[in-house]
Amino acid sequence: MFYTTDKLDELIESLMKTNTSSFNRSRKYETETTDDGIVLTIETPGYNKNLIDVIVEDKILIIEGKSNSGSLDGFKEKFSLSDKFNNDDIEASVVDGVLTVTVPYKEESKPRKVKVKVG
Repeated sequence: MFYTTDKLDELIESLMKTNTSSFNRSRKYETETTDDGIVLTIETPGYNKNLIDVIVEDKILIIEGKSNSGSLDGFKEKFSLSDKFNNDDIEASVVDGVLTVTVPYKEESKPRKVKVKVG
């Protein structure tokens, strides 16, 4: 599937259309669109896998960093997910203070290549 820049922005916007932060602490995040879905990276210095929860509730992706004995303020980010995403196969990992969340497209929403015929 061929996407114009506007359409690509719309797809990214569909993931990010509602983003709210708690504890007055917004995290810096970036999104990347791939043929398989969206990759969301969030800076989470000082947080390890035991201090981060990634929850999918209905069509909301919730990312929560738990406070750690006063040295870390907690945070909570919420993102609305569109119907194009497969919420059951979302994956998350944290490495060197960066949380990566992969939100795959549903199979029917993935771009596919169409063979061009001659004649």
